[in-house]
Amino acid sequence: MIKDYFTEEEYLNLKESKDLLFKTLELIMKLFNDKLDKSGIPYIVHLMKVYEGVSDYKEKIVALLHDVLEDTSVTSEELKEFGYDDDILLILSYLTKKKGEYYPDYIDRLISSNNIHVLNIKLSDLRHNMDIKRIKNPSVNDYERVNKRYLPAYNKILEKLNELQKGEE
Repeated sequence: MIKDYFTEEEYLNLKESKDLLFKTLELIMKLFNDKLDKSGIPYIVHLMKVYEGVSDYKEKIVALLHDVLEDTSVTSEELKEFGYDDDILLILSYLTKKKGEYYPDYIDRLISSNNIHVLNIKLSDLRHNMDIKRIKNPSVNDYERVNKRYLPAYNKILEKLNELQKGEE
């Protein structure tokens, strides 16, 4: 529960805050404080890299939150109570891979959302996931993961995003 990560006063102040970026940064710092990624780097670095890869304010908020529902015990109901609107929660729900969901099906679900925010955030996530330089001693499995999983997903999403952007012109 979100409340468990803060004092009662901190929680209430953050809940009432209209500064979504500040609120989100405070939340992810608490939720991912002691977590490390596959290469032993603080997980918060990944969230910040995904954040840096998007430019829209709403996308920046969701980029920071993109792994919260999948990797913590926080629920979308708690995030709504904490002050996130339905649009942010919808984008976040698309980005959250469901337990047992086959990765290609997950990518197809993102694409079928036709949501530019979802696609932009996932592209940023994939760009960072594909950066093999962040792994100190990459293994064959790391290269295979990039080439067989992330790169095809990236190209598929990029194609859909280009298609959607042409339709807006």
